[in-house]
Amino acid sequence: MSAVWTAYRVLAPVAGALAPAIGVFAPAAERTRWSERLGLAPALGGCEAWIHAASLGECAAVGPLARELRALDSQARLMLTSTTRTGRERLAALDGAVALAPLDAPQAVRRFLARVQPARLFVIETELWPHWLLAARERGIPVAFVSARLSRASVRGYQRLGRPLRALLAGVSAVLSQSAEDAARWREVGVPGDRLAVCGNLKFDALPAPVTEDERARGRAALGLDPARPLLTLGSLRPGEAAPLARAWRSLDPALAGRWQVVAVPRHAQALSGLEGEARAAGIGARPAEAGGGDGAWRWDARPGVLMSYYAASEAAFVGASLVPLGGHNPLEPAALGAAVLTGPEMSHQKPAVEALARHDGIEIADATRLPAALARLLSDESFRAERARAALAAVEELRGAARRAAAELARRGLWPVA
Repeated sequence: MSAVWTAYRVLAPVAGALAPAIGVFAPAAERTRWSERLGLAPALGGCEAWIHAASLGECAAVGPLARELRALDSQARLMLTSTTRTGRERLAALDGAVALAPLDAPQAVRRFLARVQPARLFVIETELWPHWLLAARERGIPVAFVSARLSRASVRGYQRLGRPLRALLAGVSAVLSQSAEDAARWREVGVPGDRLAVCGNLKFDALPAPVTEDERARGRAALGLDPARPLLTLGSLRPGEAAPLARAWRSLDPALAGRWQVVAVPRHAQALSGLEGEARAAGIGARPAEAGGGDGAWRWDARPGVLMSYYAASEAAFVGASLVPLGGHNPLEPAALGAAVLTGPEMSHQKPAVEALARHDGIEIADATRLPAALARLLSDESFRAERARAALAAVEELRGAARRAAAELARRGLWPVA
């Protein structure tokens, strides 16, 4: 038996025993919900499905799935959990009971299942908690992973848990993966081939609808920007990206640059000062989020939750984590709202999205050397920009439908509705 598995099985009950006392040392915001970590979720006394999503990004996928499940069973009671507080807040806007997920300790899992009594467990993407799976198996609760993904690094990590985890995964009722590559990796960690299906990425169904030009202008006004001037949003910037973008911006004809307004949104607030410094060193002035102005300075906004509002107000958007080797952020977010999309070449984490956009000729990809020319063309040629935006929207529509396919596959396998 794997030493890693043995250690986990020994230490998890110890952690569960200590968890009630450990809660007093948690941050204040965490302490208010610590009882949920211990498994003290709302006492439903029975529900059709427990749906779990790890964090804020995965929680975006819960709404579309819940909608399709309820289309097949309008009276279904759902228990929604997330590992993070921000994810829990997002789930609270949906129709269902909500809690932080229980710790993967046998005591917490037993309390949770006794109070909730779910008939099914549907896990979004990749959350393999051994004690959850063990408890589900003991109670005869079918488990399905939906919008499932698995990286090569995760495969290596899970394989270190050895045959016990493979045996647990062999008993999973279904794995509905995002791609054929993901399905192959799930098979490597022990899921039988007949339990696998490819249904796509639920997050694509959570993408917003495109906005009209009037809505775009009103969005700029609501953000304190000039409603009449087009907007370029530099979204989810990471350290090292402001400098090449600033150099590209400075290379533009001044008359062209003067027609546009620019907002830069860091991925993480703590990176703001460093990113501003990069731009400043390249000759770009800065304005705070509250300021308007049209003197060529970039407006910076590091407040949480603002990026989608800027994308909705933009004619063009650069998507960050793509000029540095971080795999890129989601280019479909601005595309779905009708913005023309520009990225760097480092988009390995967004492969399905980039492939779909490329099939429709709906994305411009440029490294730091080609960035000035690509930016100039995107901002100066209105017909080119509009065609890129239309093509990107077509790619978004092609990718939607994973929630409907997943619900149909669960129904085909007898996992939904609950008899």
